[in-house]
Amino acid sequence: MTAAVLPPSPASLTGSLRRRLHSHKYHFERTDHPGRRQLLVDVSTIVRADVRTGIQRVVRAILGQLVAERLAGVIVQPVFATRNHGFCKAAFTPDGRVINAASRKDGLQPVAVAQGDVFLGLDLAAHTLPLLEGRLRQWQRAGVSINIMVYDLLPLSHPAWFSRRLGRNFRRWFRVLARRADRCLCISNATAQDLARHLDAFGAKSPPAIVTTPLGADLAASFPSKGVPGDFPDLIAWVRGWRTALAVGTIEPRKGHDHLLAAFDHLWQAEPDGNIALVIVGRAGWKTESLQQQIRTHPEFGKRLMWIEQASDDVLSGLYRECAGLVGASLAEGFGLPLIEALAHGMPVLARDIPVFREVGGDLFDYFDDDAPAALGQSVRQWLANPRIPTSEMISTLPRWETSGAMILAHLGLEPDPRNAS
Repeated sequence: MTAAVLPPSPASLTGSLRRRLHSHKYHFERTDHPGRRQLLVDVSTIVRADVRTGIQRVVRAILGQLVAERLAGVIVQPVFATRNHGFCKAAFTPDGRVINAASRKDGLQPVAVAQGDVFLGLDLAAHTLPLLEGRLRQWQRAGVSINIMVYDLLPLSHPAWFSRRLGRNFRRWFRVLARRADRCLCISNATAQDLARHLDAFGAKSPPAIVTTPLGADLAASFPSKGVPGDFPDLIAWVRGWRTALAVGTIEPRKGHDHLLAAFDHLWQAEPDGNIALVIVGRAGWKTESLQQQIRTHPEFGKRLMWIEQASDDVLSGLYRECAGLVGASLAEGFGLPLIEALAHGMPVLARDIPVFREVGGDLFDYFDDDAPAALGQSVRQWLANPRIPTSEMISTLPRWETSGAMILAHLGLEPDPRNAS
């Protein structure tokens, strides 16, 4: 179903003027349409800064699958835009980096489109896409289909969890999606249902088609970051010295770290000589300054409590293998990637009983539904005392990034070249 044709937004008009004013800063290299259909994959955020977590892992993993797949009559072309220029060509390196495809630092290769091309908004570019709405409108008129990945709608559903600026950019991004997208690809059924509700509330006259594709559990296929610090053996020795629970995620309001810390604090006070520990892996986020200070100054910090703010994927993989289990305490998620990554490493998972975790984990996870300190502390104690170690058969049922890429291509109506079949 084609999105309604509406005039560009004020943000798009402002973006167009801004790009004209800044055009003198760049050396634009002439590029023609390749003569075959293009799958234009938007990587506008990760090309500027890959913080190696969350959505960036998804972008790397899926882009890698799309680039590796030889398609019938289709070229996979990463693209990126900024506030100061329109969509230009990017390149995906063998080690998983996304870079400008131009031959010089100040160079850009503008994208030329033709009927039958496909645009996939793979990256979450909430700050950029609204400025390019006019360009998307032009592309649609030229016969390009517009497809947007949707990771979650939490800034719309729970604006208090996010900064005002992020919320404003996200609302603008959502309006572009509602007006321009032909298809939305959601990472879970829970996200798809949430999107349908928001589109209905928005009153979109011709809402986009909504499909779903799962994320992959195989961290090794996501171009993981390498390297471990010199004290990594000491960290692993510390982990092995306790029954250590792992929590993975940016320290932000929705992740539930406050509930988790209160529960472990209850355990530690009740059992001063107990052997249960907690290691948190995640960057310092927003609206949690008090909690961050509480973690750093906690009496158990450095004893039975660790917080690792900068961790490569090699470090994370080691913790997945060595910790006693992972606790997912998030109040809301679009999917919950660390939970299935942990499970794929053979780690038991205790998750908050929310619909998306039930969808992703089913009966492979254990669940808690009471986050009061005593109740959650008891759930953690019982879970660690009798963990359900995932079997190889259980792990084999988890989705892989190869499957994610294939499903996305199928949703886009793009087929592998049969000449490449083994």
